[in-house]
Amino acid sequence: MNETTWLTGSDGEAMLEVVSDRLSPRQWLLASAAYARRLWDFLPDGALRQAVDVCERATEPLPAAQRAEWQKKLDAAVPGAVEAAQLAQREIVKPADPDAAGQDAPVLARPTQIAPSFPLFQAASRHAANAVEWIGEAVGEAAQAVRVLFDEPSAETFETIRPLVEQALATRTRANGAANNALRLKSEGDEHADRSAGAKNKRIAESEAIEMVRKVEEGKARSEDDQFDADLKREKRERKQLARVLREIVGNAFTPPRFEQAWRTAAVVALAKGIFEERAFDRMMSLADALLDADCDEEAVLRHCRGTELGVKDQAQHFRGCWVIELILGRYEPLPPPKPGKKPRPRRTAFDDIFDFGPLRDDDDTRRA
Repeated sequence: MNETTWLTGSDGEAMLEVVSDRLSPRQWLLASAAYARRLWDFLPDGALRQAVDVCERATEPLPAAQRAEWQKKLDAAVPGAVEAAQLAQREIVKPADPDAAGQDAPVLARPTQIAPSFPLFQAASRHAANAVEWIGEAVGEAAQAVRVLFDEPSAETFETIRPLVEQALATRTRANGAANNALRLKSEGDEHADRSAGAKNKRIAESEAIEMVRKVEEGKARSEDDQFDADLKREKRERKQLARVLREIVGNAFTPPRFEQAWRTAAVVALAKGIFEERAFDRMMSLADALLDADCDEEAVLRHCRGTELGVKDQAQHFRGCWVIELILGRYEPLPPPKPGKKPRPRRTAFDDIFDFGPLRDDDDTRRA
């Protein structure tokens, strides 16, 4: 890892190796909060969102007693948050009747009758019930991730919250997929019921409905190679996200930023405070203009404000902890020099578990070979 790779690369795991033993507790907290912020759009209003906001705003790590108090507050808020999310999801999938998911046969006037569209309505109800259940699980997992913010900030805390956030996002995606399937199956069931109302052969119509359910539920068949490619893409996205977070908090890990006191004009400081307090990162361009008015000539600072860093293809993702804002407000913590003789932190990928066969036994000659 060199300076150019740090500034332009997308391998966050490699970047983490460079700084993992040099970040301050507050920087670990800000990085963790940046991950928790990804859950914001499906965290209900109340303690869960307040907790993320509190951690982002903290100018120093919270004392142990305050952290413990917040964890109790979150534990108490989880049941209500899960219930609120499930109620909202239930309203979305209400047309598919999630409460009828346990019904295994249609209610008919005569036993010899056939309800051709019933398989579609049955599947719609089942997916609706799953959507409600899984969104509750997603909020529970998200709450668990937010709770980790109030552990003592460290590399371990950061490594704990990352997979929890990814899991919560994956469960939310699964819940939304179930909701979409439920509404689609209900709509197709209505259309099929209209078409089959006058069908002479109800059993053929029923077979058509069963086939429609199969196509929706199986979707596009995915081979092992497709699954492997999907896993690779997911890991690549996760590494890129980590790279963005580290660059936003650290800036340049190899060259400390230059910032003159004269550039901290009243206009510059007021803009920086407003951006931080209101998370108004759309004002970063205005901040760049104010810095230019203050005669700032540090290219790295100006480019970061404008989102035009050399070699960086992706749009800048600013959040509380942005190194430029921290620098202006006098809170930036430069990295200490690397420790002499530092050994690289072991890197683990999503595929290590596939090839992890456990420790060698003394009598396992084949694996020693």
